[in-house]
Amino acid sequence: MLSQDEQIALGAKLIRISEEEARLGASFLESDGALYVCQSGKGGRAIIVGNDGTVLYADSSVDWRTHERAYASGRRTPLNAFE
Repeated sequence: MLSQDEQIALGAKLIRISEEEARLGASFLESDGALYVCQSGKGGRAIIVGNDGTVLYADSSVDWRTHERAYASGRRTPLNAFE
């Protein structure tokens, strides 16, 4: 299980923002034990990082609720998609 700090670090790395920026845009999803991390500003990217290390990426065209529902339904982005 990842700690919240580890979830923030992973999310920041994958969407290529600083950990400091990630902390500012992070929200804990209590129901899933996941962390929502977003890049602020127009065209921002977002990622939900599970405490198991799985993730779901979304670009700015996907609203927060749709992103959260997709994560809750089991959708994930393979980590090798960020290479």
